Amino acid sequence: MPEVKKQIEPSELAMKRRCMALEYKQKITEQAEIRERKAEEILMLLAEHKTVSKAELFYNATKDGKRDIYLTLYLKGLLETMRALKTEIDVLNSERFI
Repeated sequence: MPEVKKQIEPSELAMKRRCMALEYKQKITEQAEIRERKAEEILMLLAEHKTVSKAELFYNATKDGKRDIYLTLYLKGLLETMRALKTEIDVLNSERFI
C-alpha cells in the first residue's frame, strides 16, 4: 500500500520559523558581544603585528575569532532556512484558496 504523506499545516511551519527567529536573536546577541571584544583585541594585536589584516588573521585563530566565523556562517544558514519556510507558508496558504 502506498505511503500517504501528511500535509504540513502553515501554522506548524510558522511555529518552526518563530523558534528559529528566537534562536537567531540569541546567536546574533552572542556575536555582538564577541565583536565588541574584537575591537579591543585587534588593537592589542596591532602592537605585535604591523597591519590590521595581519592582526585580524591572528584574531581569527583565537577562540572568539573562531566562534565569530562559525556564528556568521550559522546565522546565514538560519536566515536562508527561515526564508524558505516563509516561502513554503505562502505557497501552502495560496493553495488553500485555489
